Amino acid sequence: MLYKAAALLAAAFLCIQPHPALAQTQPLAHYNAVELARESPTKVQFAFALNLPQVLHQALAPQLAYPAFLQRYADLSDLALDKEIAKAGVALSAQAYFTLPSGAKAHIKQWQLPDAQALRDSFKASLMLLNMPPSPASHLDPVRVLAQVQAKTPISRVQLQLPPALYPIVVSLPNDKFWLTEQIPMAIVELP
Repeated sequence: MLYKAAALLAAAFLCIQPHPALAQTQPLAHYNAVELARESPTKVQFAFALNLPQVLHQALAPQLAYPAFLQRYADLSDLALDKEIAKAGVALSAQAYFTLPSGAKAHIKQWQLPDAQALRDSFKASLMLLNMPPSPASHLDPVRVLAQVQAKTPISRVQLQLPPALYPIVVSLPNDKFWLTEQIPMAIVELP
């Protein structure tokens, strides 16, 4: 009887363990990503795909537990949430920039974050996901956020630094792709 129970348990375990080849094709929680595109010699557009609730948690209230942050910010009025969104844009801009060859910093600005209702819905969906059993497929779709850098001189070879709230993030250029993480917080980029 004991052997039969052990055999059934082993068979059940094998059935629920995905085959290694299948595990690689199953969707995983997305990582933050950004694509850089030159708009003019002095202007670069950033198109982010972000797990925005986690980014905003790190940017606005990292001292709060994540579920408490989600609940508190989901309950804010539109006016209060709009103020927090503006604060997030300022906080992100302060830590996101190109360092030009002259040593001057060109900050990433004009963050186009979603409106208050879209953010509130995202916070509520994140809260619901926290209460569900963990699954590789249970994550929010990335949120598109645009921003830009405008410099006084042409932008070609620069050092890129992004806020730690975005890490890990994969950076895509027309001719390169790399990761920025807490261990690798900056990179030299060449924009064609």
